[in-house]
Amino acid sequence: MQGTYVPPLACDEGMNTPTPTRLRYVYLPLAGVFAILGLTLASERLWGLLVNSLLLAMGTLVIALPVGTFLAVVIAKTTLPGHRFLQRLLLATLFVPLLVQATAWQAALGVGGWLLPEDSFGSQGFLFGGWLGAIWVHALAAIPWVALIVAAALRSIPRELEEESLQDAPAWRVLLSVSLPHAAAGFLAAAIWIAILCFTEITVTDLFQVRTFAEEVYTSASIGALVFDGSMAGGEGEQLELRRTDLVAGSLLALVLAMSVLGVLARRLSDGNWMSADASWQWQLRGARIPVEFCTWLLVAVVVGIPLVSLVGKAGAVTSRTPAGAVRQWSAFKTCQMVLRSPVEHRRELGWSGAIGGTAALLATGVGVLLAWVLRIKRGSRWPITALLVLALIIPGPVMGVWLIGLLNHAADSPLAWLNWWYDNTILAPVLAQFIKALPLATLVVWSQFVGISQLELDTAATDGANGWQQLIYIAIPGHWPAIAAAFCLALIVAVGELAATLLVVPPGVSTLSIRIFGLVHYGAEDRVSAAALMLALVTGSLASWALSNKASK
Repeated sequence: MQGTYVPPLACDEGMNTPTPTRLRYVYLPLAGVFAILGLTLASERLWGLLVNSLLLAMGTLVIALPVGTFLAVVIAKTTLPGHRFLQRLLLATLFVPLLVQATAWQAALGVGGWLLPEDSFGSQGFLFGGWLGAIWVHALAAIPWVALIVAAALRSIPRELEEESLQDAPAWRVLLSVSLPHAAAGFLAAAIWIAILCFTEITVTDLFQVRTFAEEVYTSASIGALVFDGSMAGGEGEQLELRRTDLVAGSLLALVLAMSVLGVLARRLSDGNWMSADASWQWQLRGARIPVEFCTWLLVAVVVGIPLVSLVGKAGAVTSRTPAGAVRQWSAFKTCQMVLRSPVEHRRELGWSGAIGGTAALLATGVGVLLAWVLRIKRGSRWPITALLVLALIIPGPVMGVWLIGLLNHAADSPLAWLNWWYDNTILAPVLAQFIKALPLATLVVWSQFVGISQLELDTAATDGANGWQQLIYIAIPGHWPAIAAAFCLALIVAVGELAATLLVVPPGVSTLSIRIFGLVHYGAEDRVSAAALMLALVTGSLASWALSNKASK
């Protein structure tokens, strides 16, 4: 992305495009109105769920922000050997489903975890569970996000600013007093994004039985409690029911988060130099190289190595009885056998994952190409499309599932009753859920390449009589098909890993691989769970690495 030019969003001559200042006068009051409405409608129960979501986000940020910032500095501001490989590794880790990461940490620190002594409380599951487990898994999964977002902010600092400060201070002081303060927008963006992930995900909170808003929506929807209205609240039923007003209030607060993201993006979208065209200043480590290198790869071993080793260890775990009692051992043969057998054992789930995820990814890539092209040629469309994509990212998966159920499932006497057949007998609902989640990423990947198309080339084509759609078909797509292929691969990874909404809307008899792993995690079968998770991690990580490398090289 370095050196990419994004046309400015401003009131240019002949262009009626709102400036960021005007937009602030629009989205800030709207965000305040939505926040007040949401908090007014919230019941005491919803307040407790929101506080839990906030505590989860804060605990996650306490761990992820400092660690991620250190890795961001290594990636963007040092000459440490291997920093480019580190960036690729963290990028690939982003696309390993959170369920796989939770499974890996369970294998390491959960009941019978290989990192815990046999006689420790942790071996009985007392140390790694509940809030501690949920915060730890979310934090370790958030570190790559923080590292890459903050690294992008550090690279956007003008080189001249840092080099001028070097005349009066050593490199480490320039880093602390100039570089990091000027990357404040990156810290804010990372913090908001991590809060969004904690607000919308149910994978980890369901595993560790931590009640958040998204988790409560999923639980209530899965038992049918959301069909009740407010008149049925009270008494024994109140323990199971999440009121419809709470669902509305939570959705309004999700909109506030979306507007917060738009606020952070306002300056980036309006600034034509949001990424420096020149190579950013880097710290020549010299004497500090050894400690920085040691800390960096130690953190990588924790963030990436331990989960991977955990899955390998659990997949090959063998328990044998001896006169002294049961003894646990590891078998490389069993590990290979379990991993190789996993695609055959779960071939049905893999088939459904491919059908649903592939369809959703194909749709997301196609629509993403169209949206990216509109963003490229029509500056005034940037804000509404960006708002739509941000909202798709932020809406909690269970809330999206409930909305899709309301859209497709109707009473027999309803004019829309014909949609029931599509809901009960086809994969339309899960395809729509995964499409919505994959669309923002596919659009962003393609747009990042379309903005590099020369305006002169487009003007020449227009002079020859080519309209906007002909320019897309004959110039943009042929010249950027590797990026479009990469966008499809990344959208496929996101779609296959989507769980929160898919759990609620899959029709009877349909089960994806993520749903299957989710069920096995709750019912034991650790070797099968680890083998399936390892297979999914290797496939998604390798595919993400290929897609990102292919995109970056074009």
